[in-house]
Amino acid sequence: MARLLINCWSCVWTNLCCFLQAGKILLFYKRKNGHILWRFLTWAVILGISAAILSKCSRDGGFIPVNKNLWSLSYVTCTGALSFLLLGGMYFLIDVRGWWGGQPFLYPGMNSILVYVGHSLLGFYFPFSWNMRFQDSHWEFLFQGVWGTSLWVLAAYLLYRKAFFLRI
Repeated sequence: MARLLINCWSCVWTNLCCFLQAGKILLFYKRKNGHILWRFLTWAVILGISAAILSKCSRDGGFIPVNKNLWSLSYVTCTGALSFLLLGGMYFLIDVRGWWGGQPFLYPGMNSILVYVGHSLLGFYFPFSWNMRFQDSHWEFLFQGVWGTSLWVLAAYLLYRKAFFLRI
């Protein structure tokens, strides 16, 4: 029962902290890029310091050890800090500077249903996957995952160029 309550509290904290707070910042400070970046950095520092205090800057020690399987409070605050840093960096690159337009993620997003259904139907067939020769190494699994993803992104790009979008 205690584990269930801890997991429940961690999930509530994750949603409150990362999703609601980041959304609130983006909605409240529209077109005030400096304020948005400052808020993201402030939350990253607050959560990072909280994670450091809770875990005493160690993986297995501290008041609440960092534990992904239990979604401990120190794990949630640590990942929340990293999420705010990443969100701030991406906000700076995309919205403030305009250096990146979202490619290549734009193309699968425009045909996400087709990519999802296509992968569900064809994901276990060649050229998207094959029988592994080296089961004890992660490199072939990694290569197969990157290869399959690249093929689906290429297919989505070609469909985007032909202005074919599957809608329901």
